[in-house]
Amino acid sequence: MGICKFCGKSERVISEVLQVCRDCILEGDWDQIKPHILNIHKQIRQLVELPEKPPRAERPNIKLKCNLCLNECSLSEYDVSYCGLRNIQLRNSEQLPYPTKSKGYIHGYIDPNPTNCCNSWFCPAGTSSGYPEYSDYKGPEFGTYSYAAFFYGCSFSCLFCQNSSHKLFSKRNLFDVETLANQIVKNEKITCLCYFGGTPEPQLPFSINLAEQILEKIEKDKKRKFRICWEWNGSGNKDWVEKCMQIAIKTGGNIKFDLKTYNEKLNIALCGVSNKRTLENFKFLGENYFGTRKDLPEMSACTLMVPDYTNHEEVGQITKFVNSINREIPYSLLIFHGDYQMRDLPITPKKQAEKCLETAKKYLKHVHLGNRFLLGF
Repeated sequence: MGICKFCGKSERVISEVLQVCRDCILEGDWDQIKPHILNIHKQIRQLVELPEKPPRAERPNIKLKCNLCLNECSLSEYDVSYCGLRNIQLRNSEQLPYPTKSKGYIHGYIDPNPTNCCNSWFCPAGTSSGYPEYSDYKGPEFGTYSYAAFFYGCSFSCLFCQNSSHKLFSKRNLFDVETLANQIVKNEKITCLCYFGGTPEPQLPFSINLAEQILEKIEKDKKRKFRICWEWNGSGNKDWVEKCMQIAIKTGGNIKFDLKTYNEKLNIALCGVSNKRTLENFKFLGENYFGTRKDLPEMSACTLMVPDYTNHEEVGQITKFVNSINREIPYSLLIFHGDYQMRDLPITPKKQAEKCLETAKKYLKHVHLGNRFLLGF
């Protein structure tokens, strides 16, 4: 493990890439620590030719203003958006114009139900929940498929990203919405569509259009049930986020928020940007939509337990926040394994997982431990 650059301690788990311990991030001199953290993210983003921070072009040089996520990039002629999906010049004919409903950068595949998604422990594909209104199966939907729609691009820049291939998109990943909708509808064994990534936020108009086209095409088949779900970091434009929730509720789907942290400083350290929009959107959807269906949760929260950084104290603050909205909201804790720029960190220690689980259960009624098999290593 590394040594904290600011306090010199080494007895705690410290990322060799970040070089800062949790205590210094939250309680140290932020005026000194923040520039160091942002410089780390700058160097890492340069490796994949992404801008170090959301572009802020000034008038009269603004050619495009995007409001799909919290970053709200303002692009001049030669800028690239923080997610990497848009620029003005379209120099390599790969970036998306803004906004677009007709095309999306996506890698799609079918996944046998019940899948390993974070909500399979309560969703209709993996349980009896939602039967018979949203599923024809009284139990797991064995023999059916989920269409996994992996979106390229992300509004965050997580050092521990579990799906960092989202940064490496090309024209072969650019799909036409009607073509993709027809492909999905044609396979009658597909019972649900799950958007994830990266994160869907930079391409929410496309995801909504695809969902609406699929539902329109299967409307003639009154017997076919088809659920639509989103998994995201929650940083999207509130209006688009609400449209997604309305579709999820209508179809028997759900929305999973990655509540990576509660403290904004820690989110900036681990993920490069603020989490204020995430918490605002979670609160808005929770207060306005959770509980509108009977016995089938409309949304959930999930936290990856990064060793020593996302500890029981952080989980306590996250679950208190969720509790303040509704203690019935399902919550998952995920075991961490080293990935992307945090490969030096170990799997979540068993004691940390147990303490986090114990803490979460104090505040929430439905708590689940995912990736538990990793604790056996």
